[in-house]
Amino acid sequence: MSLDLEKLSPAGQGNYQKAVQGKTVLENLNKMTKDPMKYNTELLMHILEDNKCTEYGKKCDFANIHSVEEFQKKVPVSMYDDYSEYIWRMTEESEENLICAYPINHYNKSSGTMGNPKRLPMSDNSIEISNRYLTKYIYGLLEEKLGDTWFDGRSMSLTESAAHVGSLKCGASYGALSVKLSLQYRDYLPMFFTSPDEAAYPEPDTNTRYLHARFGLMDKNITSAGASFFSFFLELIRYIEKNWEILVNDIETGTIDPSIKMSSDVRKSLLAKIEPQPERAKELREIFEQGFDEPFVPKVWPNMRYIMGVGTGGFKTYAEKISEKYTGDSIKQLRMGLTASEGLFSVPYDLDRDDAVLVPDSVFYEFLPLDAGEDFSQIVTMDKLEVGKDYEILITNCSGFYRYRMRDAIHVAGKYNDTPTIEFLFRIDQNVSIMGEKTTEVALRVAAENTAKELGFDLIDFSMYPDLDASPVRYLYFMEIDNLPSDVRPKEIRYVLEQNLAAANPSMGDKVKRGICGATKLNILEPDTYMLYRDLMLSKGVASGQLKPVRVINNEMQRKFFFGLTDYSVEVVK
Repeated sequence: MSLDLEKLSPAGQGNYQKAVQGKTVLENLNKMTKDPMKYNTELLMHILEDNKCTEYGKKCDFANIHSVEEFQKKVPVSMYDDYSEYIWRMTEESEENLICAYPINHYNKSSGTMGNPKRLPMSDNSIEISNRYLTKYIYGLLEEKLGDTWFDGRSMSLTESAAHVGSLKCGASYGALSVKLSLQYRDYLPMFFTSPDEAAYPEPDTNTRYLHARFGLMDKNITSAGASFFSFFLELIRYIEKNWEILVNDIETGTIDPSIKMSSDVRKSLLAKIEPQPERAKELREIFEQGFDEPFVPKVWPNMRYIMGVGTGGFKTYAEKISEKYTGDSIKQLRMGLTASEGLFSVPYDLDRDDAVLVPDSVFYEFLPLDAGEDFSQIVTMDKLEVGKDYEILITNCSGFYRYRMRDAIHVAGKYNDTPTIEFLFRIDQNVSIMGEKTTEVALRVAAENTAKELGFDLIDFSMYPDLDASPVRYLYFMEIDNLPSDVRPKEIRYVLEQNLAAANPSMGDKVKRGICGATKLNILEPDTYMLYRDLMLSKGVASGQLKPVRVINNEMQRKFFFGLTDYSVEVVK
């Protein structure tokens, strides 16, 4: 190490310790990836042995299962409803040893914002696995790829939540695990992150983008940035681009512009934390006055080495835009793997990559080819995966789910050593089929993104609403657009979008051509619509790590929101 460890800041000391611990985890994973099925099978047998005396284990005869083949014969494929009665008894009647023998002190709240959200058990064992790979391993990987150049600096973390972590009758906590863990270390967060407490745990109607940007810009020595999703980081740097004058003036004078929304108590608390920084303001003003034709992030934060978050699947376009326009190639991207409330499945093995390697000792994996329908005889284990094919993932975890259908579609991209690498594609339940066309989230996204590229505008985000009240039924696309070329008309966007949708899903194109489905309608959204939607969801208690893009509008709240913020609509004129 080139750093003097005794002179490291608190952030540097913490980063160093995590990297040291992560080196061992990194080495162990590299070892397992050379013979992944061995370790994955060992994990399965360990889970079955430990849980053979549970009610579910007795029902499925775990005690007499000694191979993967026996496991697949005796244990049925399952979904959440198969466990709902057990979970009710666990949470409401404090019964134990029903589906899981390991201690369960936390239940994740599903990300659904309407109806009754699920209670997803997360055992202490599963929490330990997540911590091992999402903290120690990640820091070990960063040290391997970047050395120690990022140790001695804070991070600009954009994670925020007004989400509530409650408790159930059984005494276990209930909510987003990320929020629970962050609350435990709340007093120490300023040592490691630039954003103040008022941004991380905001009151309603607080302009958190200003706070993240303002406090981030104040610290020239930031070495990284992190967000649950890359879309959040893109949103923030666009905010800086548009509002840099207010931000710089406030940094210079040590004030908060009166136009920035927040309560008087929050404003008073923040003003006590800041002082005028005329020299930093001068540096920033000189940078921003040069314009934005070149990436400005490396100029603003010359020591920044990487940004981290989910940047694959539906977030890939955000990752590409960040690199192309705002960071360039000098700042690396750590695009996180596939993680859910039910477990951790894959982790990155290098920087600037979309695929991530399956973790053999996290959950036991099975995969159902997407074209297999409900034919469970086609389910395969990880050693039988074919590169280039798409699958639905099934998992057996340490929290009481066995052969559980995640309803996540993944693509097998390649291999790291002898272990498959995967990319998340879409949520299978988010497919649309109003007349049997089966349009996937990927097809919806490709059509929108290709339209933006072809016509040369910035696509901030998009959603689609299946209009079943129209005759014939049709798709309504909602788009928030920026930097639209002066010679591009909305009717041209609608036309090109429909052509691209037909290319992405020929079945839909054929049905439009034959008049079975109506022509696609385009709704242009008001500026900042998706920012407002994010703010609304956070104010309702949704944790930022669970706030997924609205690709398919599927409930009344979403419908009212997006129709309410439609600036104007474009459809075929008859």
